Amino acid sequence: MRWTSLLAVLVAGCGLNQGLDEGHLDSELANNVAKPNSLGAASTFSTAGAIDLDSTFFEPLGTNGRHCGTCHDAGQGWSLSTAGIRDRYLRTKGADPLFRGNDGAVSPDANLARPAARWAAYALLRSRGVFRVGLAMPPDPEFDLVAVDDPYEFASATELSLFRRPLPATNLTLISTVMWDGRIASTDLHAALLEQANAASVGHAQAEAPIDAETEGQIVDFESALFSAQLELTGLGRLDAAGAAGGPEALASQPFVAGAFDLYDGWAAAADPAQQAIARGQALFNTKTRPGGGACRSCHAAANVGSSPSGLFFDVGISQANLDDGTLPVYWFKNKTTNEVRRTTDPGRALITGAWNDMDRFKVPQLRSLASHAPYFHDGSAQTLREVVQFYERSLGFVFTAAERDDLVAFLSAL
Repeated sequence: MRWTSLLAVLVAGCGLNQGLDEGHLDSELANNVAKPNSLGAASTFSTAGAIDLDSTFFEPLGTNGRHCGTCHDAGQGWSLSTAGIRDRYLRTKGADPLFRGNDGAVSPDANLARPAARWAAYALLRSRGVFRVGLAMPPDPEFDLVAVDDPYEFASATELSLFRRPLPATNLTLISTVMWDGRIASTDLHAALLEQANAASVGHAQAEAPIDAETEGQIVDFESALFSAQLELTGLGRLDAAGAAGGPEALASQPFVAGAFDLYDGWAAAADPAQQAIARGQALFNTKTRPGGGACRSCHAAANVGSSPSGLFFDVGISQANLDDGTLPVYWFKNKTTNEVRRTTDPGRALITGAWNDMDRFKVPQLRSLASHAPYFHDGSAQTLREVVQFYERSLGFVFTAAERDDLVAFLSAL
Protein backbone atom coordinates (compact mmCIF):
# COMPACT_ATOMS: atom_id res chain seq x y z
CA MET A 1 0.00 0.00 0.00
CA ARG A 2 1.23 3.54 -0.76
CA TRP A 3 0.75 5.36 2.56
CA THR A 4 1.46 8.71 0.91
CA SER A 5 -1.59 8.22 -1.30
CA LEU A 6 -3.86 7.38 1.63
CA LEU A 7 -2.51 10.30 3.63
CA ALA A 8 -3.29 12.64 0.73
CA VAL A 9 -6.86 11.38 0.73
CA LEU A 10 -7.26 12.05 4.44
CA VAL A 11 -5.61 15.47 4.40
CA ALA A 12 -7.75 16.58 1.49
CA GLY A 13 -10.88 15.65 3.40
CA CYS A 14 -11.96 13.21 0.76
CA GLY A 15 -14.89 11.84 2.72
CA LEU A 16 -13.33 8.39 3.18
CA ASN A 17 -12.65 8.78 6.90
CA GLN A 18 -15.81 7.02 8.01
CA GLY A 19 -15.05 3.92 5.98
CA LEU A 20 -11.51 3.84 7.31
CA ASP A 21 -12.73 4.15 10.88
CA GLU A 22 -14.99 1.16 10.31
CA GLY A 23 -12.07 -1.19 9.84
CA HIS A 24 -11.12 -0.38 6.25
CA LEU A 25 -7.59 0.77 7.07
CA ASP A 26 -6.14 -0.74 3.93
CA SER A 27 -5.88 0.12 0.28
CA GLU A 28 -9.55 -0.47 -0.49
CA LEU A 29 -12.91 0.80 0.67
CA ALA A 30 -15.63 -1.82 0.46
CA ASN A 31 -18.68 -1.31 -1.72
CA ASN A 32 -21.83 0.14 -0.16
CA VAL A 33 -20.22 1.70 2.91
CA ALA A 34 -22.85 4.18 4.11
CA LYS A 35 -21.75 7.81 4.01
CA PRO A 36 -24.04 9.96 6.22
CA ASN A 37 -25.60 13.10 4.82
CA SER A 38 -28.29 15.50 6.00
CA LEU A 39 -31.12 13.21 4.87
CA GLY A 40 -29.71 9.80 5.77
CA ALA A 41 -26.84 8.09 3.99
CA ALA A 42 -25.58 7.49 0.48
CA SER A 43 -23.16 4.86 -0.76
CA THR A 44 -21.01 3.94 -3.74
CA PHE A 45 -20.78 0.65 -5.58
CA SER A 46 -17.75 0.01 -7.80
CA THR A 47 -17.94 -2.57 -10.54
CA ALA A 48 -14.22 -3.12 -9.86
CA GLY A 49 -15.27 -4.84 -6.61
CA ALA A 50 -14.15 -2.11 -4.20
CA ILE A 51 -12.95 1.49 -4.19
CA ASP A 52 -9.19 1.53 -4.68
CA LEU A 53 -7.71 4.16 -2.36
CA ASP A 54 -4.37 3.83 -4.14
CA SER A 55 -5.91 4.81 -7.45
CA THR A 56 -4.32 7.54 -9.54
CA PHE A 57 -7.58 9.40 -8.86
CA PHE A 58 -6.13 10.21 -5.42
CA GLU A 59 -2.61 11.08 -6.56
CA PRO A 60 -1.64 14.77 -6.84
CA LEU A 61 -0.65 15.26 -10.47
CA GLY A 62 -0.06 19.01 -10.51
CA THR A 63 1.80 21.62 -8.52
CA ASN A 64 -0.79 22.81 -6.00
CA GLY A 65 -1.43 19.64 -3.97
CA ARG A 66 -4.78 18.76 -5.51
CA HIS A 67 -5.90 15.40 -6.86
CA CYS A 68 -9.21 14.41 -8.44
CA GLY A 69 -10.61 13.46 -5.04
CA THR A 70 -9.97 16.94 -3.69
CA CYS A 71 -12.96 18.32 -5.58
CA HIS A 72 -14.82 15.02 -6.09
CA ASP A 73 -15.35 13.81 -2.54
CA ALA A 74 -16.40 10.20 -2.01
CA GLY A 75 -18.46 11.20 1.02
CA GLN A 76 -20.24 13.95 -0.88
CA GLY A 77 -21.51 12.06 -3.91
CA TRP A 78 -18.13 12.43 -5.66
CA SER A 79 -18.79 16.17 -5.88
CA LEU A 80 -18.76 18.70 -3.03
CA SER A 81 -21.32 20.03 -0.57
CA THR A 82 -21.06 23.49 0.93
CA ALA A 83 -21.29 21.91 4.37
CA GLY A 84 -18.22 19.81 3.57
CA ILE A 85 -16.39 22.77 2.06
CA ARG A 86 -16.98 24.96 5.09
CA ASP A 87 -15.92 22.17 7.43
CA ARG A 88 -12.72 21.67 5.47
CA TYR A 89 -11.98 25.39 5.54
CA LEU A 90 -12.47 25.65 9.29
CA ARG A 91 -10.48 22.49 10.05
CA THR A 92 -7.50 23.58 7.97
CA LYS A 93 -7.89 27.36 8.27
CA GLY A 94 -8.14 27.52 4.51
CA ALA A 95 -4.87 25.64 3.94
CA ASP A 96 -6.43 22.55 2.34
CA PRO A 97 -5.50 22.13 -1.36
CA LEU A 98 -9.16 22.71 -2.19
CA PHE A 99 -8.56 26.40 -1.50
CA ARG A 100 -6.38 27.64 -4.31
CA GLY A 101 -6.62 31.06 -5.91
CA ASN A 102 -6.47 29.91 -9.54
CA ASP A 103 -10.11 28.76 -9.49
CA GLY A 104 -11.33 28.55 -5.91
CA ALA A 105 -11.20 32.30 -5.29
CA VAL A 106 -13.55 34.92 -6.68
CA SER A 107 -10.69 36.16 -8.85
CA PRO A 108 -7.19 34.90 -9.67
CA ASP A 109 -6.04 38.30 -8.40
CA ALA A 110 -7.81 37.95 -5.06
CA ASN A 111 -5.88 38.92 -1.94
CA LEU A 112 -4.94 35.77 -0.01
CA ALA A 113 -2.34 37.30 2.25
CA ARG A 114 -4.29 37.43 5.53
CA PRO A 115 -6.96 35.21 7.12
CA ALA A 116 -9.78 37.74 6.69
CA ALA A 117 -8.83 38.31 3.05
CA ARG A 118 -8.70 34.57 2.33
CA TRP A 119 -12.11 34.10 3.94
CA ALA A 120 -13.55 36.76 1.64
CA ALA A 121 -11.72 35.44 -1.42
CA TYR A 122 -13.33 32.01 -1.05
CA ALA A 123 -16.81 33.39 -0.36
CA LEU A 124 -18.47 31.85 -3.41
CA LEU A 125 -16.79 28.49 -2.90
CA ARG A 126 -17.96 28.44 0.71
CA SER A 127 -21.51 29.66 0.09
CA ARG A 128 -22.34 28.15 -3.32
CA GLY A 129 -19.75 25.40 -3.77
CA VAL A 130 -18.67 26.89 -7.10
CA PHE A 131 -15.31 27.18 -8.81
CA ARG A 132 -14.32 29.96 -11.18
CA VAL A 133 -14.07 28.87 -14.82
CA GLY A 134 -12.22 31.39 -16.97
CA LEU A 135 -13.29 31.37 -20.61
CA ALA A 136 -12.72 33.81 -23.44
CA MET A 137 -15.23 34.90 -26.06
CA PRO A 138 -15.55 32.33 -28.87
CA PRO A 139 -14.29 33.10 -32.39
CA ASP A 140 -16.79 34.90 -34.64
CA PRO A 141 -19.84 34.63 -32.35
CA GLU A 142 -23.34 35.83 -33.22
CA PHE A 143 -23.10 38.32 -30.37
CA ASP A 144 -20.85 40.93 -28.82
CA LEU A 145 -19.99 41.36 -25.16
CA VAL A 146 -20.96 44.98 -24.62
CA ALA A 147 -20.63 45.38 -20.83
CA VAL A 148 -19.36 43.60 -17.73
CA ASP A 149 -20.21 44.23 -14.09
CA ASP A 150 -17.84 42.09 -12.06
CA PRO A 151 -17.89 42.76 -8.30
CA TYR A 152 -14.41 41.22 -8.17
CA GLU A 153 -13.00 43.51 -10.90
CA PHE A 154 -11.43 40.86 -13.09
CA ALA A 155 -13.74 39.57 -15.85
CA SER A 156 -13.49 40.89 -19.41
CA ALA A 157 -13.91 39.65 -22.98
CA THR A 158 -10.43 38.17 -22.67
CA GLU A 159 -11.50 36.00 -19.75
CA LEU A 160 -15.03 35.85 -18.42
CA SER A 161 -15.39 34.56 -14.86
CA LEU A 162 -18.05 31.85 -14.70
CA PHE A 163 -18.86 30.19 -11.38
CA ARG A 164 -19.95 26.55 -11.58
CA ARG A 165 -20.44 23.50 -9.39
CA PRO A 166 -18.22 20.41 -9.76
CA LEU A 167 -20.26 17.69 -11.44
CA PRO A 168 -20.19 14.26 -9.76
CA ALA A 169 -17.40 11.92 -10.87
CA THR A 170 -19.73 8.94 -10.60
CA ASN A 171 -22.51 7.33 -12.65
CA LEU A 172 -20.49 8.43 -15.69
CA THR A 173 -21.63 5.61 -17.94
CA LEU A 174 -25.13 7.09 -17.61
CA ILE A 175 -24.39 10.53 -19.03
CA SER A 176 -23.93 11.73 -22.60
CA THR A 177 -22.22 15.11 -22.13
CA VAL A 178 -19.11 16.12 -20.20
CA MET A 179 -19.00 19.56 -18.53
CA TRP A 180 -21.93 21.91 -17.89
CA ASP A 181 -21.40 23.63 -21.26
CA GLY A 182 -20.27 20.56 -23.20
CA ARG A 183 -17.03 22.26 -24.14
CA ILE A 184 -15.22 18.95 -24.46
CA ALA A 185 -16.64 17.99 -27.83
CA SER A 186 -16.53 14.29 -28.60
CA THR A 187 -19.04 11.76 -29.86
CA ASP A 188 -17.24 9.17 -27.75
CA LEU A 189 -17.85 9.54 -24.00
CA HIS A 190 -14.69 7.69 -23.01
CA ALA A 191 -12.56 9.99 -25.16
CA ALA A 192 -14.28 13.04 -23.65
CA LEU A 193 -13.58 11.79 -20.13
CA LEU A 194 -9.92 11.24 -21.00
CA GLU A 195 -9.69 14.81 -22.23
CA GLN A 196 -11.47 16.05 -19.13
CA ALA A 197 -9.01 14.22 -16.86
CA ASN A 198 -6.13 15.97 -18.55
CA ALA A 199 -7.85 19.37 -18.56
CA ALA A 200 -8.58 19.08 -14.84
CA SER A 201 -4.98 18.17 -14.06
CA VAL A 202 -3.57 21.05 -16.10
CA GLY A 203 -6.21 23.57 -15.03
CA HIS A 204 -7.44 22.79 -11.52
CA ALA A 205 -4.30 21.00 -10.27
CA GLN A 206 -1.96 23.30 -12.24
CA ALA A 207 0.15 20.51 -13.73
CA GLU A 208 3.12 21.89 -15.63
CA ALA A 209 2.49 19.58 -18.60
CA PRO A 210 -0.34 17.38 -19.89
CA ILE A 211 -0.62 14.04 -18.15
CA ASP A 212 0.24 10.92 -20.14
CA ALA A 213 -2.28 8.61 -21.77
CA GLU A 214 -1.76 5.83 -19.23
CA THR A 215 -2.53 8.16 -16.33
CA GLU A 216 -5.60 9.52 -18.11
CA GLY A 217 -6.82 5.97 -18.63
CA GLN A 218 -6.32 5.01 -14.99
CA ILE A 219 -8.38 7.97 -13.81
CA VAL A 220 -11.20 7.35 -16.26
CA ASP A 221 -11.29 3.60 -15.59
CA PHE A 222 -11.56 4.28 -11.85
CA GLU A 223 -14.35 6.83 -12.03
CA SER A 224 -16.27 5.00 -14.76
CA ALA A 225 -16.65 2.02 -12.41
CA LEU A 226 -18.35 4.11 -9.71
CA PHE A 227 -22.11 4.20 -9.11
CA SER A 228 -23.56 6.29 -6.30
CA ALA A 229 -27.04 6.84 -4.90
CA GLN A 230 -28.89 7.53 -1.69
CA LEU A 231 -29.05 4.28 0.28
CA GLU A 232 -31.00 5.21 3.42
CA LEU A 233 -33.37 7.93 4.58
CA THR A 234 -33.56 8.94 8.22
CA GLY A 235 -36.71 7.52 9.79
CA LEU A 236 -37.41 5.26 6.81
CA GLY A 237 -34.39 3.02 6.39
CA ARG A 238 -33.08 1.30 3.28
CA LEU A 239 -34.20 2.43 -0.14
CA ASP A 240 -33.62 -0.96 -1.72
CA ALA A 241 -36.03 -2.82 0.56
CA ALA A 242 -39.64 -3.96 0.29
CA GLY A 243 -39.71 -4.03 -3.50
CA ALA A 244 -37.84 -0.76 -4.10
CA ALA A 245 -34.71 -0.43 -6.25
CA GLY A 246 -32.94 2.52 -4.68
CA GLY A 247 -29.26 2.53 -3.81
CA PRO A 248 -26.26 2.16 -6.13
CA GLU A 249 -26.17 -1.56 -6.93
CA ALA A 250 -29.28 -1.51 -9.10
CA LEU A 251 -27.95 1.63 -10.76
CA ALA A 252 -24.76 -0.18 -11.76
CA SER A 253 -26.77 -2.44 -14.06
CA GLN A 254 -29.14 0.26 -15.32
CA PRO A 255 -29.13 0.61 -19.14
CA PHE A 256 -28.55 4.14 -20.42
CA VAL A 257 -31.87 4.55 -22.19
CA ALA A 258 -34.72 7.02 -22.25
CA GLY A 259 -37.46 6.08 -19.85
CA ALA A 260 -39.40 6.92 -16.72
CA PHE A 261 -38.21 6.43 -13.16
CA ASP A 262 -39.58 3.16 -11.77
CA LEU A 263 -37.39 2.71 -8.68
CA TYR A 264 -40.29 3.01 -6.27
CA ASP A 265 -43.20 1.48 -8.19
CA GLY A 266 -43.25 -1.24 -5.55
CA TRP A 267 -44.09 1.31 -2.86
CA ALA A 268 -47.21 2.71 -4.50
CA ALA A 269 -49.43 0.53 -2.30
CA ALA A 270 -47.08 0.37 0.70
CA ALA A 271 -48.43 0.62 4.23
CA ASP A 272 -45.63 3.03 5.23
CA PRO A 273 -46.71 6.66 4.58
CA ALA A 274 -43.10 7.71 3.87
CA GLN A 275 -42.76 5.01 1.21
CA GLN A 276 -46.09 6.06 -0.30
CA ALA A 277 -44.91 9.68 -0.47
CA ILE A 278 -41.78 8.71 -2.38
CA ALA A 279 -43.82 6.63 -4.84
CA ARG A 280 -46.25 9.52 -5.35
CA GLY A 281 -43.34 11.91 -5.91
CA GLN A 282 -41.90 9.59 -8.53
CA ALA A 283 -45.25 9.51 -10.34
CA LEU A 284 -45.42 13.32 -10.25
CA PHE A 285 -41.89 13.58 -11.63
CA ASN A 286 -42.81 11.25 -14.48
CA THR A 287 -46.23 12.59 -15.40
CA LYS A 288 -47.14 16.01 -13.94
CA THR A 289 -46.92 18.54 -16.77
CA ARG A 290 -46.64 22.30 -16.66
CA PRO A 291 -48.91 24.59 -18.68
CA GLY A 292 -47.86 24.18 -22.28
CA GLY A 293 -46.66 20.61 -21.72
CA GLY A 294 -43.57 18.88 -20.43
CA ALA A 295 -42.99 16.94 -17.21
CA CYS A 296 -39.81 16.87 -15.11
CA ARG A 297 -38.71 13.69 -16.88
CA SER A 298 -39.16 15.37 -20.29
CA CYS A 299 -35.70 16.90 -19.77
CA HIS A 300 -34.38 14.45 -17.16
CA ALA A 301 -35.16 11.67 -19.58
CA ALA A 302 -32.68 8.86 -18.85
CA ALA A 303 -34.37 6.01 -17.00
CA ASN A 304 -33.62 6.00 -13.25
CA VAL A 305 -30.75 8.47 -13.50
CA GLY A 306 -32.27 11.65 -14.95
CA SER A 307 -29.57 12.81 -17.35
CA SER A 308 -30.26 13.44 -21.05
CA PRO A 309 -29.61 10.43 -23.32
CA SER A 310 -29.45 12.72 -26.35
CA GLY A 311 -27.16 15.30 -24.76
CA LEU A 312 -29.59 18.22 -24.87
CA PHE A 313 -28.91 21.65 -23.37
CA PHE A 314 -31.66 23.75 -21.78
CA ASP A 315 -32.21 27.26 -20.45
CA VAL A 316 -34.36 26.91 -17.35
CA GLY A 317 -33.75 30.45 -16.18
CA ILE A 318 -30.93 29.96 -13.68
CA SER A 319 -28.60 32.55 -15.24
CA GLN A 320 -31.40 35.12 -15.07
CA ALA A 321 -32.48 34.32 -11.53
CA ASN A 322 -29.44 35.80 -9.79
CA LEU A 323 -28.81 38.90 -11.88
CA ASP A 324 -29.25 41.33 -9.05
CA ASP A 325 -27.97 39.55 -5.96
CA GLY A 326 -24.56 41.21 -6.26
CA THR A 327 -22.43 38.10 -5.77
CA LEU A 328 -21.88 37.01 -9.39
CA PRO A 329 -20.51 38.91 -12.39
CA VAL A 330 -23.18 40.12 -14.81
CA TYR A 331 -22.60 40.26 -18.57
CA TRP A 332 -24.45 42.14 -21.31
CA PHE A 333 -24.47 40.47 -24.72
CA LYS A 334 -25.85 42.04 -27.91
CA ASN A 335 -27.10 40.04 -30.87
CA LYS A 336 -25.21 41.27 -33.96
CA THR A 337 -28.22 40.77 -36.23
CA THR A 338 -31.22 41.82 -34.16
CA ASN A 339 -29.52 44.14 -31.64
CA GLU A 340 -31.33 42.32 -28.85
CA VAL A 341 -29.46 42.69 -25.54
CA ARG A 342 -29.40 39.98 -22.92
CA ARG A 343 -28.10 40.17 -19.36
CA THR A 344 -26.80 36.99 -17.80
CA THR A 345 -24.56 35.70 -15.05
CA ASP A 346 -23.39 32.85 -17.28
CA PRO A 347 -24.02 32.45 -21.04
CA GLY A 348 -23.42 28.70 -20.79
CA ARG A 349 -23.33 26.79 -24.07
CA ALA A 350 -23.30 30.00 -26.16
CA LEU A 351 -19.73 30.72 -25.09
CA ILE A 352 -18.70 27.44 -26.71
CA THR A 353 -20.75 27.50 -29.91
CA GLY A 354 -21.03 31.25 -30.45
CA ALA A 355 -24.74 30.75 -31.19
CA TRP A 356 -27.25 33.25 -29.80
CA ASN A 357 -29.85 30.51 -29.35
CA ASP A 358 -27.49 28.68 -26.99
CA MET A 359 -27.42 31.60 -24.56
CA ASP A 360 -27.91 30.42 -20.94
CA ARG A 361 -28.21 26.76 -21.93
CA PHE A 362 -26.61 24.02 -19.82
CA LYS A 363 -26.46 20.24 -19.82
CA VAL A 364 -29.02 18.14 -17.96
CA PRO A 365 -27.26 16.76 -14.87
CA GLN A 366 -27.87 13.27 -13.53
CA LEU A 367 -29.97 13.20 -10.37
CA ARG A 368 -28.67 10.39 -8.16
CA SER A 369 -27.15 10.90 -4.70
CA LEU A 370 -28.55 14.44 -4.60
CA ALA A 371 -28.65 14.59 -0.81
CA SER A 372 -24.87 14.18 -0.70
CA HIS A 373 -23.91 17.28 -2.64
CA ALA A 374 -26.14 20.28 -2.02
CA PRO A 375 -26.42 23.00 -3.33
CA TYR A 376 -27.96 22.58 -6.76
CA PHE A 377 -27.97 24.00 -10.30
CA HIS A 378 -24.78 24.96 -12.12
CA ASP A 379 -24.28 28.03 -9.93
CA GLY A 380 -25.17 26.49 -6.57
CA SER A 381 -28.11 28.87 -6.14
CA ALA A 382 -30.57 26.36 -4.61
CA GLN A 383 -29.49 25.25 -1.17
CA THR A 384 -32.16 22.56 -0.75
CA LEU A 385 -34.23 20.23 -2.90
CA ARG A 386 -37.34 22.12 -1.86
CA GLU A 387 -35.80 25.29 -3.30
CA VAL A 388 -35.20 23.38 -6.55
CA VAL A 389 -38.87 22.44 -6.81
CA GLN A 390 -39.96 25.98 -5.95
CA PHE A 391 -37.62 27.45 -8.54
CA TYR A 392 -39.18 25.33 -11.28
CA GLU A 393 -42.59 26.52 -10.20
CA ARG A 394 -41.48 30.14 -10.65
CA SER A 395 -39.34 29.67 -13.72
CA LEU A 396 -41.16 27.07 -15.80
CA GLY A 397 -44.69 27.48 -14.50
CA PHE A 398 -45.21 24.14 -12.78
CA VAL A 399 -48.15 24.23 -10.39
CA PHE A 400 -47.89 21.94 -7.37
CA THR A 401 -50.04 21.73 -4.29
CA ALA A 402 -48.24 21.78 -0.94
CA ALA A 403 -48.73 18.01 -0.69
CA GLU A 404 -47.36 17.44 -4.19
CA ARG A 405 -44.36 19.61 -3.40
CA ASP A 406 -43.66 17.50 -0.31
CA ASP A 407 -43.93 14.29 -2.33
CA LEU A 408 -41.55 15.56 -5.02
CA VAL A 409 -38.99 16.52 -2.38
CA ALA A 410 -39.37 13.09 -0.80
CA PHE A 411 -38.70 11.42 -4.15
CA LEU A 412 -35.68 13.57 -4.99
CA SER A 413 -34.31 12.92 -1.49
CA ALA A 414 -34.51 9.18 -2.17
CA LEU A 415 -32.44 9.30 -5.36
